[in-house]
Amino acid sequence: MRDVYAIVREIRAERFSRNRNFDAHARIENVLARRVHRFLRAVERDLLTAEQVALARTDKGWLLSLGFPSVRLKREVALTDEEHALLVEDPRLAARLSPFAVD
Repeated sequence: MRDVYAIVREIRAERFSRNRNFDAHARIENVLARRVHRFLRAVERDLLTAEQVALARTDKGWLLSLGFPSVRLKREVALTDEEHALLVEDPRLAARLSPFAVD
């Protein structure tokens, strides 16, 4: 079985087309990879628009806190080490997730 996060990386790089690989997408690891990909896209969108960003290391991975004070909203997201690694591959997200970033 292929690593789910390796499949997510291919999906994010647009190398694993659902149309071209329709049958392959039915396998359980690919279903899980698509779910992780959709989750990461939602985190990306919120991370890029959040007014406040805080990242803390936990024993199971990372805790990402996103603040939107203008609408009185706070979102907390638990990330695995693999999910965090996928997010920081994008320079825009890496800058927001940097421990030295000032928000």
